[in-house]
Amino acid sequence: MAGPFWMDLCASIFYLAAPLVAIELGANPIELGLVGTITAAVHMTLANLAGRLSDRFGRRALVVTGPVILTISCLVMTQVGGVKMVLALAALNGLSFAIFWPPFQAWVADVQTGSGLARNIGNFNLSWTASQLVGPTLSGFLFVFHSRLPFLVAGGLSFLLFFFMWSTVREPERQPERKAASFSAEVEESNGQRYFLYAIWMANFASWFILGNVRYQFPKLARELTMAPYMIGLLMSCVGLSQFLGFFFLRESDRWHFKRSFLLGAQLMAAAALFLIYLSSKPFIFASALILIGICVSLTYYSSLYYAVRLLSKKGKGTGLHESILGSGVVLGPLLGGVFAHSSGLRTPYLLCLAVLSAAMALELGFIQRGGRAGTFEEKSKPGGIVKPVEVPHKVE
Repeated sequence: MAGPFWMDLCASIFYLAAPLVAIELGANPIELGLVGTITAAVHMTLANLAGRLSDRFGRRALVVTGPVILTISCLVMTQVGGVKMVLALAALNGLSFAIFWPPFQAWVADVQTGSGLARNIGNFNLSWTASQLVGPTLSGFLFVFHSRLPFLVAGGLSFLLFFFMWSTVREPERQPERKAASFSAEVEESNGQRYFLYAIWMANFASWFILGNVRYQFPKLARELTMAPYMIGLLMSCVGLSQFLGFFFLRESDRWHFKRSFLLGAQLMAAAALFLIYLSSKPFIFASALILIGICVSLTYYSSLYYAVRLLSKKGKGTGLHESILGSGVVLGPLLGGVFAHSSGLRTPYLLCLAVLSAAMALELGFIQRGGRAGTFEEKSKPGGIVKPVEVPHKVE
């Protein structure tokens, strides 16, 4: 899947260079947080609407419009002279992502159902995450040559993406939808899965709250520690590396489906990573911490997207909810992290992230316990250790 790789490559180039430019223009930690918060707020607000519109009117028109808007934003960014303009373009990027990602994710789910759905989503996740291995590193090196060069490159790539999506994305044949049953009308196993989905949404919110702080607050800490832009880019690529590897292994196995041990284990890794960032100043330790955070994000993101399109009858609605929930984490994370960094020091956002993660885990355990009472969601092992997902009799809205 070239489309997700291409789109997120453009975005990852932009979103390493944008905070660095804002720092050059004199941005404080709160303003740096607003770069991510504004993008995510627009994304979160419009993602669910875009998903529903794609259910009603089709995926293609929205998918091909997203790269056009991103191209305009990148080109204007080469001319900005103040922090306020950076923030305005952040809003434009949020619009681009909102109308691209939910329809594209729903399109991916349209072309594969049943047992191949999880693998198809895995291919999608591998595609966009591979860009995270390249984009931040490339952006950091381009920034060394000229601070506006990353935006010119991202704009050119996004413009080419428009033509690629126009020529390759076609509307799939729509299958007649069965009448959706409410959650309360489902059998016990589906009720258990419903509560696990709620827990995953809470976990994914926490993961992207943390990741938002890493993306928009960590560059300021790194610059204060006299790290060069290319080193910051390499460190940020560690998140992409671990996400890519995480998605690869999750795609190859179904052992993690509806398993609390995988979820809580990944979140404990993220908690350890936050302590490392708070306590250390060494690039190697930062790299290790960012790898652990990427592993956690890979599990919660994959789970949230897979369960949403599997358990909800309208896939556009499911992907819109998935994007809106993770977007709310990116809205609040950089903004609140910026307030803490501005008032109490550049390392305090990671203590805030730890508190949010702890609260999320407590709520998740409550959902999981309630789901266990409503009906089992643990998947049953077959001979030889192969774990197969429990089938849902009807998709639900």
